[in-house]
Amino acid sequence: MSDDIYSLILEHGLAGVWDWHMDTGYYYMSPSLKAALGYSDDELENKLGALTSLMLPEDLEGVMNEIDRHIKLGAKEPFRTQPRYRHKDGSIIYINCTGMITDWGAEGKPRRMVGCHIDITKQKLSELKLKKTKELLNKTNLSVRLGGWEFDVINKKVAWTRVIKQILEVPLDYEPLPETRLNFYKAGEHRDKMMRLTAQAINTGEGFDTEVLLVTASGRELWVRAIGNAEFENGRCVKLFGTLQDINEQKVIQHELQKSEDRFRGAFENSTVGMALVSPEGKWLKMNQKLLDCFGYTAEELSNITFQEMTYPDDLEPDLVLLHRVLAGEIQNYQMEKRFFHKNGSIIWALLSVSLVRDNEGVPMHFVSHVQDITDKKEKEEQIKKTLDVVGRQNERLLNFAYIVSHNLRTHAGNFQSLIDLVNDPHTDTEERIHYLQLLQNVSAQLNETILNLNDVVSIQTNINLNKVPVKLSEYIDKTINVLTGEITAHNAVVHNKVSSEVEVKYHPAYLESILLNFLTNSIRYRSDKRRPEVSIHFDGEKQKGILSIADNGAGIDMDKYGANLFGMYKTFHGNSDARGIGLFITKSQIEAMGGQIEVHSVVDKGTTFKVHIV
Repeated sequence: MSDDIYSLILEHGLAGVWDWHMDTGYYYMSPSLKAALGYSDDELENKLGALTSLMLPEDLEGVMNEIDRHIKLGAKEPFRTQPRYRHKDGSIIYINCTGMITDWGAEGKPRRMVGCHIDITKQKLSELKLKKTKELLNKTNLSVRLGGWEFDVINKKVAWTRVIKQILEVPLDYEPLPETRLNFYKAGEHRDKMMRLTAQAINTGEGFDTEVLLVTASGRELWVRAIGNAEFENGRCVKLFGTLQDINEQKVIQHELQKSEDRFRGAFENSTVGMALVSPEGKWLKMNQKLLDCFGYTAEELSNITFQEMTYPDDLEPDLVLLHRVLAGEIQNYQMEKRFFHKNGSIIWALLSVSLVRDNEGVPMHFVSHVQDITDKKEKEEQIKKTLDVVGRQNERLLNFAYIVSHNLRTHAGNFQSLIDLVNDPHTDTEERIHYLQLLQNVSAQLNETILNLNDVVSIQTNINLNKVPVKLSEYIDKTINVLTGEITAHNAVVHNKVSSEVEVKYHPAYLESILLNFLTNSIRYRSDKRRPEVSIHFDGEKQKGILSIADNGAGIDMDKYGANLFGMYKTFHGNSDARGIGLFITKSQIEAMGGQIEVHSVVDKGTTFKVHIV
């Protein structure tokens, strides 16, 4: 190559050199050009076709057009183009191709062209990446409604991006003026605020980030976020620049959310029932005053314990089962009646309603619990239940009493009528008449006894609310033992009073005497002939309540055979001639009249234990 070609290369900063003799077809490529394409000097033939075969077809036409244009313009300036080539390794590279006609023929035709190829792949890929980034940024700005602005403080020029014009609903060719650039902000508080912030930025360099209202060209009010920064040169503000973002939708959502939170807070604090937010682990997070009053704790005290610790043991497992079903998504909420412990140790009945709040990912955040104190309701229900039980027992006794009256009096009346008919019978002689009159006396005595028994039953059943007074239980047992001293001695019986002298219960004295007397009498009367009669009396309880046990080693009762009728009126089980079948009936009635109940455990030829529940 001649010196003038090298001078040309140096002058234009060429690298991989090529030399095309257009009149002869000779084409030269320097080793550096071939190396840029991945080939050694002897791998790539010095022919124009060898080079163009590596160029991407869609770029070849463009290169040829540039060369034609260069020739038509007289080759006053080098032509430049950036075709793509396929590298030897298969990759695509970008080449900055520069060339120029250096010799013309006699007829004005080009004879020779020289030029160079410079690998600009890295630069081009960076440009493409930057272009994609800008495109993505533009798309992002459009999607989030974020635009940029600039105010040239020195030259008094304002520039807005496309997105800002879309936010303000002005034409895309709208040109903002410096003196009116802030007029879109709502007059008053918001415009004044923007004027103050921009002036402050120009004077002090302090940037701003604020939320304000503006009014679009169509008259719509929009919430926007305005961010601004100042650029200084030589201590003087030369430019303000920043962004403007449409946040109206977020503001509306935020406003509605705030309203919703305010409504919830108002309902939470002013609810007529206890409300609380409870963590998935059971920790009290937030409680209203009604709930604190219900449990007797302060907010600080309650926040240090879990609902599990406050739950009555028998009610914890059913509650946890339902709670885990809510956490698992099987049910949305649940409601149950359960018991809690008050701070003072008392038991509170509550109607508990529970629902679960999850975050946007579906992760449980907290439970919303409604706790309604139903202790009074449960106590009234229990009172009603007890009343119904009393009424039921009264009805049962009334039916029994009606049956007894009907049966017994009818029997006695029938006996009277039969004997009177026999006495008045003309065929009855004097001796027979005297005998029948004697029988009439016996029937009369039996009728009197029946009426006395019925009177005792009526007396008990019509006095179920007799007053209870404190009595020393052991003293009444001793008194009963003294009353029965004769029978106890006669039958060589032993009675052990193992009740403490300190035990005091509330009972009707006459009923207590009657109950003790009946049980001890029966224990001696229905003794076993195989052993010495022995009776033990115990009391197990506290605070005037408990169980009084009277156990003997007597003949015992066949409970399978007689258990259902043990306390029935006129029911006897041992065949004793003096048994009337009224004692246990009256005793049971007296115990129930005192609000208690009676249990019996008996084994034939082992003995019997009666247990009286004193409440």
